[in-house]
Amino acid sequence: MSLPPTPAQVLGPPIHQISFLEKLDLLPGILSTVLSIAYAAATAPFRGSSGASTFNRHVSSAAVRTAVKRFSTLQLQYIGLSFGKVYEKWAGQNNLSPEFITLPSGARAFWLGDYKSAKYITVYFHGGGFSLAGEDTHLNFWNGVHESLKANGVPMATLFLEYTLVPHATYPTQVIQSVEAVNYVLKDLKRPASDILLAGDSAGGNLALAILSHISHPAPDVPPVIIPEDQKLKAAVLIAPWVSFELTWPRTKTNEFKDIVSCYAGDKWSKDYLGGKQSTPYTEAFIPPADWWKDVKVEQLLAVAGSDELLVDPIEAWFAKYNSVNPHTSTLVVAQGEIHIEPIIGPRFGRTKSEQGEAIKSWLKAKL
Repeated sequence: MSLPPTPAQVLGPPIHQISFLEKLDLLPGILSTVLSIAYAAATAPFRGSSGASTFNRHVSSAAVRTAVKRFSTLQLQYIGLSFGKVYEKWAGQNNLSPEFITLPSGARAFWLGDYKSAKYITVYFHGGGFSLAGEDTHLNFWNGVHESLKANGVPMATLFLEYTLVPHATYPTQVIQSVEAVNYVLKDLKRPASDILLAGDSAGGNLALAILSHISHPAPDVPPVIIPEDQKLKAAVLIAPWVSFELTWPRTKTNEFKDIVSCYAGDKWSKDYLGGKQSTPYTEAFIPPADWWKDVKVEQLLAVAGSDELLVDPIEAWFAKYNSVNPHTSTLVVAQGEIHIEPIIGPRFGRTKSEQGEAIKSWLKAKL
């Protein structure tokens, strides 16, 4: 069993480096991805009910699926920037000063908004199958959430965790780092649990649920999150949370050519994340029975998903369990025709508004 990376390793160069041959393979990979885009565009008019709801979604989803399958994880990480670099670039473009913190493990987190004056603080965990970095679209979306809430008289700040990506570390490293981020707000900033929201998309939603599980049912290999018995976290906002690694759900097949996620990616990334370990309730929220979620330490929970994504069946099945023991404090929105993490991925391809994104903003305005 591999040990978590040391702080020096987390802060230093990536443990696994891209090979020379993988670098040489980048150009052929880009060319094959471009050809897949051209093919998807040419065949889009004939896609029928098996294809995505719009031409834009059909072509862009095919491009993402192809790139993820064609390139290795290390190639994809090499092509893109780290989440911290994305943030620094984004801050410069928006005339803001980057503000980082370093956690005990060596992982970094960074601020969007003024946490000193914020009424609420969101701790955010990005998606990407635990293997890909967060993007500027994460920052843009949550900046929009901040502006929406500010107009409603509710200032918010968000702490984004830059957790260690697979294959440089595997479970439970990412959960440990997520706990550190929450504990930083609780202990270092001395904010009560009722001021704190957990949020995440896809793999980040997985981490948010892992923390909720860990608070109520402490995992032996993860540091505790200490919340007073009479307190709860304010809310959890889950964008297409990855709650099951199984690929046998009915709409996993019917949505195969609609979504950005593929069975190939789901299988590879989940196995890479587990690193040979058995899955548990802290890695798949669907595993435990409904009673596991009774007396969960969060006041309200919102989950959103798209009807055309691969994960919609397990999300609905998990939510049914959760809602059965939290019927008055949980909400699920499934947006027709939308895909996986639509509020985050849509703007990358010119889709600036989504039902899921608007639902998040409306729900937060109503609950905060």
